[in-house]
Amino acid sequence: MTKCILIFKEIEKCINLLKTFEEKSIFISQAILIEPTNDKIKGDQEQILQNFKSYLLKIENIENNRILNPKLDRQIRQKNMKKWLMPFGFLAGLGFSNMTNLTTFSFLNLNAFGESFLGGLLGLSSGYIGSFFAAGSININRNKEIRPLLNANKNGKWLFILEDQNGYELPWNLIKESEPLDIIFLEG
Repeated sequence: MTKCILIFKEIEKCINLLKTFEEKSIFISQAILIEPTNDKIKGDQEQILQNFKSYLLKIENIENNRILNPKLDRQIRQKNMKKWLMPFGFLAGLGFSNMTNLTTFSFLNLNAFGESFLGGLLGLSSGYIGSFFAAGSININRNKEIRPLLNANKNGKWLFILEDQNGYELPWNLIKESEPLDIIFLEG
C-alpha cells in the first residue's frame, strides 16, 4: 500500500479534496488529518471540521500518529514483540533447564522443579529485555522523509495522510488539482 502525505496551508483544501473523493466514489483505505502543532484550531476551522462528517476522515495530533512519531512506533513494536518473546523465552529457559539438568541455583536448595521454573523465569526476563533491543534495532530510516513534515507542521501547515486500498491507486490528477504545497510518498 502506498501512503501519500500532502501538505496544505488551508484546511479547506483538505476537506474539498476529501469531498471530491466521496462524490466520485474513490476508494481510499484511510485519510488522517494532522493539525498544526503551533496553532490552536481557529473557530472557523473548527466549524469547517464539525460541518464535514466523513467515515474516512480521522483527525489526529502528530504525537499520536505512528507514521510521524518514531518513538510511538518503537513503543508499539516493543509491546507487540514482548507478547511473543516473553512466552518463548520462558519455554526456552524451562526446556534448557530440563535438558541440561544443571544445578545452577543449588545454593537456594531448590528441587528439580524449582530449578526448571527459575530457568523459565530467567528465559522470560531475557525475552522481555530482548523485546526492547529488537524493537530498537529496527531502523525504518524515515527520519529524512519525516523531518520536512515535522517542520511544516510546526510552521502551521496541515498534513493530510492518504492511504490507498489494495487494488486501487490514488487519483493523482485530483490530488494535484487540490494544489498541495508538497507531496511526500511513503512506501510500505
